[in-house]
Amino acid sequence: MSRPSFDSESAVLACMLRDRDAYWAAADILAAADFQRDDNRDLFQVLVQEITDGKAADAVSIGETFPHLAMLAMDIDANSVGTARYIRNYAEHLSSKSCLRRLQKVGRAIANLTTAEDAFATARRWLAECEPRVRGAGPRHISEFARMSQEGLMRRYEQDGQMTGIPTGYEPLDDLLGGWQDTDLIIVAARPSVGKSAFAMQSILHATSPEVGRTGMFASLEMSGEQLSDRAISHLGQIDAAHIRQPKKMQEEDWPRTTDAFKKLTKLGLFVDDASGLNVEAISARARQLKAREPLALIAIDYLTYIDLPKNENQEQGIQHVTRSLKNLAKELKVPVILLSQLNRDGDDEPDLKHLRGSGAIEQDADVVIFLHRPDKSDRATVKAKVAKHRNGALGEFYLHADMAMQRFTPMEAPPPRPSAGSGTLRKARQSSPQPRAQRGFVMGVSDED
Repeated sequence: MSRPSFDSESAVLACMLRDRDAYWAAADILAAADFQRDDNRDLFQVLVQEITDGKAADAVSIGETFPHLAMLAMDIDANSVGTARYIRNYAEHLSSKSCLRRLQKVGRAIANLTTAEDAFATARRWLAECEPRVRGAGPRHISEFARMSQEGLMRRYEQDGQMTGIPTGYEPLDDLLGGWQDTDLIIVAARPSVGKSAFAMQSILHATSPEVGRTGMFASLEMSGEQLSDRAISHLGQIDAAHIRQPKKMQEEDWPRTTDAFKKLTKLGLFVDDASGLNVEAISARARQLKAREPLALIAIDYLTYIDLPKNENQEQGIQHVTRSLKNLAKELKVPVILLSQLNRDGDDEPDLKHLRGSGAIEQDADVVIFLHRPDKSDRATVKAKVAKHRNGALGEFYLHADMAMQRFTPMEAPPPRPSAGSGTLRKARQSSPQPRAQRGFVMGVSDED
């Protein structure tokens, strides 16, 4: 007489053989790769195919159709102690054991890495592939989420003012978005030298100021942390950015302002990661690590093109992997994630969603897309900001005055008049352009080097 089988692999297969509907109770967490034994894996794949095709999947039917699996199916059906109502428990145990095996396998592979240059990125990618395939408790009645909605509604109602998210640092943008919203993936896109890095830096400086009091992470894959700090000092001290790079040109009154700006920087809740050559798994891991020790509320990443894409995928697939991963990170950490991106060359004129590099994946995953654009290329002080996608609200646009010397973006009251032909007309138009309007909090602006 055969001994009864108590292993989770046999239990899952027995449940499927005895009750075809049992499979659907655990289909979201089961995969053929979870089965350690090859013959069990083959039987599982056959059972899934037969069940999904609406065919009989009992031991006799499997034996008739697939003779090489007949003895295995009959043995499992006769000797496994699995009960169909508990198949999800067995599947979770099976998945857990499979995850442990993958981790052990990856651990051995990491121990045998010989190329130091890419070892960290490789190890992170392997470890990311070991994560459980499904998270969360599965479908829940909408009343559970309704209670969350009610609590969120009251929480937002009790907040001071109209702001429901993190202040962006730009009043017109706050009017449109209600601030940066938790779980949103926000794309800020522009052609080179328009100011996307400065736009994001200004926003995160505002959010992490003592007045707002949030904690933010700026992942700078393009610029060093020192360069970012120089920009912040230029703004906070109202010092010409060129003088920060060439301090012998600084005026006598600039030095105390530099000291004051440095003191302000030390009071910000801002963390900068300036490591280069990171992939999206590494960026996500560092964000999770920071979240574990700080009340992280906002993430900005500068920028998409500098994120290492998986080597086995083409560019479009790689970009989709990045945007999908960052959207998942925003949902998991419950923070807004701002990702900077370039426009393709067709976006030199009025940009649209089709001008995003890798536009299909970016447009699909993003909750908010903001374009920065100079409507008049001869007027570098005027930048148009356009909200081209807003999954949960209205679209709109506004204009910014870019003070290059002081590294400052300031919203304008109205769009500037477009000049007609002739240099005299151009000069007159610039003289009559509206002045920047006052704005709450401090801001940081744009650089030609952005």
